[in-house]
Amino acid sequence: MRKRMVALFVTLTLVTTLLAGCGSKKTEQTDSPAPTVSTTEEDVSDSTTPEANASTAPKSITVANTADLSTLDSSVAIAGEDMTVISNVSESLYRNTSTGVELAAAESVNISDDKLTYTFTIRDSKWSDGTPVTAYDFEYGWKRLANPETGGEYSYMLTVAGVKNASDVTYNGGDINSLGVKAVDDKTFVVELDRVVPYLESLLTGTYFAPINKEFAEAQGDQYGLTKDNVLSNGPFVVTDWEVGGEFVVLSKNPYYWDTANIKLDTLNFKTIKDAQSGVIAYESDELDYVGITGDLVSQYKDSPEYQSSVARMLYYFQPNLKVAGFENKNLRLAFALAFDKNSITDNILKNGSLPANFLIPNSLASGVEGKTFRDAANKTYQESNKELALEYFNKAKKELNQDTFSFELLYDDDDTTSQIAQFYQSEIQSTLPGVTITLKPQPKKNRIELEGSGDFELAISRWGADYNDPSTYFDLFTTDGSYNFGKWSNAEYDKLVKSASNELISSPQERLDAYIKSEQIILDDAVIFPIYQMGSAYLLRTNISVEKSVDGNTLWRTADIIE
Repeated sequence: MRKRMVALFVTLTLVTTLLAGCGSKKTEQTDSPAPTVSTTEEDVSDSTTPEANASTAPKSITVANTADLSTLDSSVAIAGEDMTVISNVSESLYRNTSTGVELAAAESVNISDDKLTYTFTIRDSKWSDGTPVTAYDFEYGWKRLANPETGGEYSYMLTVAGVKNASDVTYNGGDINSLGVKAVDDKTFVVELDRVVPYLESLLTGTYFAPINKEFAEAQGDQYGLTKDNVLSNGPFVVTDWEVGGEFVVLSKNPYYWDTANIKLDTLNFKTIKDAQSGVIAYESDELDYVGITGDLVSQYKDSPEYQSSVARMLYYFQPNLKVAGFENKNLRLAFALAFDKNSITDNILKNGSLPANFLIPNSLASGVEGKTFRDAANKTYQESNKELALEYFNKAKKELNQDTFSFELLYDDDDTTSQIAQFYQSEIQSTLPGVTITLKPQPKKNRIELEGSGDFELAISRWGADYNDPSTYFDLFTTDGSYNFGKWSNAEYDKLVKSASNELISSPQERLDAYIKSEQIILDDAVIFPIYQMGSAYLLRTNISVEKSVDGNTLWRTADIIE
């Protein structure tokens, strides 16, 4: 095992900070220090002062991220890479743990007998500039999320959470002050619901529910969250180096964090690595401590003590745009859904424990009925690969559309793995369905998301990870007015089922589950999406690094430690 070379403090420049966390590789140092967190003896306990740490070498690790960050504004972030970093610099009322969910920025909560009013007591904590974190920061953050002018695509989560008047405020121009959130005083934050939400605690771990300091955010204007200097932290780390478009993000331990005594790392660095092979080279060169691997790299490293794997509640799928000529035809969509070999993707391209997906709701996601996962309860799969049947659907579509040839553009993220999947799908479709041409359009992830969101695409490779442990996190995507219904599908029966599951059936778990099982059948029988795989994660992690994972498979970097 290579021993980490740790002799530099957080105030070094970006490059030297990254290398200090990754072992033996050296580079010329400069005299320009990276910005540091301002502290005083009164604000910070002895355990976080330089004097107390003088005899202990700083602990630093570097993690591969698959895309550059686009924002650290918790109200507008939608990319998983952005949210991963935000979850380490911001903290909501609750946080995920290896065993479930626990209170975080709130130290206690009182729930009314009817379960419609939650009264949170905010912990004694400070922002990274030393100002107190208050209930008013939560009120402002949640109202900012709800405000249509913010443009937060996750604003619908306030409605999912049952926050009183959230739908009216977000979609109908209702008075922002009617939103069911209120800071009674600095320490007391009250949330009023319009219906009981059994999975509320899991919901409120979301980064979009984080507090925002009003004075600071409004002073930054439209630059809020776009540089290291335009974001405050109330979480375990603070941003000390980053700019939009940069491939490095440097996070340093936040001395003002309420749980800072249990944060072992001094520095947590993220480096953009889009190509798995390049990632492994960087790992072997001691420039990374964690990197995801796929394909032949899994076979190469599977016997290494540094190899680990897990399965996440994340679904990758093809999203057709039903407003594009041809894809309005159900038989053509079914042909495209069945004409490719999912097992070849998981077994020959990914090789990382990913599972072929013949479903919308991933394995291990709760059903809402105690003791049952959704997949166990549904006990059914859809859209299994079948090239002969795909050709039958294709021939029907040609007759119905009076058309023999079709051409579609496939939009996808430009990372190495997704590119391989896109090329494989192109080959499978063109060989299975004669007369179809697929052209490829790789884009940086930020661009792909923007193009999908604006409807400027024909067919895209999308993904969705469960934001909380309930099937509604997927079903809400595809309602007629769903923020992420990029394919513009609409089905009145589906809408009715999903709406009832979130309202009148909320206190009838089995009936609610039955409604969701029917909803999954509708969406997949209609080939609104073409599921590809449930994401597995194979990765390399230094054996001297310990880190916990949440129950949904996400890495909890705040728990990381280097064991000497």
